Amino acid sequence: MVRRHEERHGPLDDAVECLTVGATPAELETRILHRADALGAREGWRDAILRWHGRARLVLAVAAVLALVLGFGAAAGVLGDGSRPVNVVWALGGLLGVNLFSLLLWLAATALPVRGGVAPRGGALGGVWLRVVAALDRSPAAASVPQALAGLTGRTRIAQWGLGCVTHTLWALALAGAVTGVLALLATRRYGFVWETTILPGEVFVGLTTALGTLPSWLGFPVPDPATVVASGDAPMLDEAGRRAWAGWLVGALLVYGLLPRLGLALACGGLWVAALRRLKLDLARPGYARLRAALMPDSERIGVSDPEPAVMPRPLRHAADPGASGSSALVALELGTDVAWPPAQFPAALDAGRLDSREQRRAALNRFAADAPGRLLVAIDPRRTPDRGNLGLIAELSDHAAETRVWAVGGDTARLALWRDGLARLGFAPDALIVDAAAAQRWLAGQDVPTTGEAR
Repeated sequence: MVRRHEERHGPLDDAVECLTVGATPAELETRILHRADALGAREGWRDAILRWHGRARLVLAVAAVLALVLGFGAAAGVLGDGSRPVNVVWALGGLLGVNLFSLLLWLAATALPVRGGVAPRGGALGGVWLRVVAALDRSPAAASVPQALAGLTGRTRIAQWGLGCVTHTLWALALAGAVTGVLALLATRRYGFVWETTILPGEVFVGLTTALGTLPSWLGFPVPDPATVVASGDAPMLDEAGRRAWAGWLVGALLVYGLLPRLGLALACGGLWVAALRRLKLDLARPGYARLRAALMPDSERIGVSDPEPAVMPRPLRHAADPGASGSSALVALELGTDVAWPPAQFPAALDAGRLDSREQRRAALNRFAADAPGRLLVAIDPRRTPDRGNLGLIAELSDHAAETRVWAVGGDTARLALWRDGLARLGFAPDALIVDAAAAQRWLAGQDVPTTGEAR
């Protein structure tokens, strides 16, 4: 229904739905279905489908009861009240004739290629059932349900098998009612059986009775012998054994040529319908679905943190030859805010090793320190930012290329300074490694002794 609406009225506002669905790891078809479900709930189409399902079940239940009643009534009309003999040919034809004609039409329609549409292909009773369900609710949302169903299954046999199951089930119930009616009437009334003809010889009815009774006889139903058949053509069969033979033959023919085929076809269509539903796929080549690919399957997605931060940050082996070795001093800035001037005026320009904002700048600094390890390295950070594993890992790697390393919180104390202190502690830095005073950082980088209480808080 969502695709059908968007093809006629334009795309719906689906920013929230696409964001929610896009966060779910799934294939495009699954994401399209989740999006449609969310939009259907928002627009009221899901409720319309649920109401349609409720009406469909109600109409089908009423139709099932009506089929049983009509079948019983047909049996009563064909057999009568027992005051007149029953013509076995007309009785069998009256109970099975319409059913046989309907079955032949269904088989012919099934043999035709699929060209779309649902009602005519599943059988007349299935089509009537759909039209009655639609007539009970004339709202636009309810009217769109069968049309959306036809659009989804029109080029497949799914609807044909589903409606075929409904059609054959209703016919099976009608025939079950007819068999029940015949048995009830035969058990409570005395009938005489006869066949009548003007131009046909008796051998024709003998052969017909024998041929139609072959399959029922395999199930144990009696078949009138030739003498009984011939005798029934002259006068109604009043002999008790003859009556029972004709009654068993009639019931067996109704079951074998009426009820059992319809019941088997109902089960077959139901099985094919379930199997076809499992194979049903969206036609992703349709413009309405192709448009959703960019929104639901973007080329890049923000996946967040892929694994939790470890309790102890891994620290590589130190590269400096001797922690106490002499060497030049260096000053670097790690992702400082744009409002912080760099390099600071109180530090000699020769000590500035640059800002480390990009991957290339970080790689260049590491290569430089690997070739010429500084004796003292001061890493300036922005304490307004929250430390992450990337920044802390870079500080650890930088410290591996220096004899001594301190971290300078440019701008002084902030609420996030405790997070930096905890992060540095997990890397193995001493508490005095974090300096918050610019003058203390300048003295340390110059090689002057600095009180511990002034360097870290």
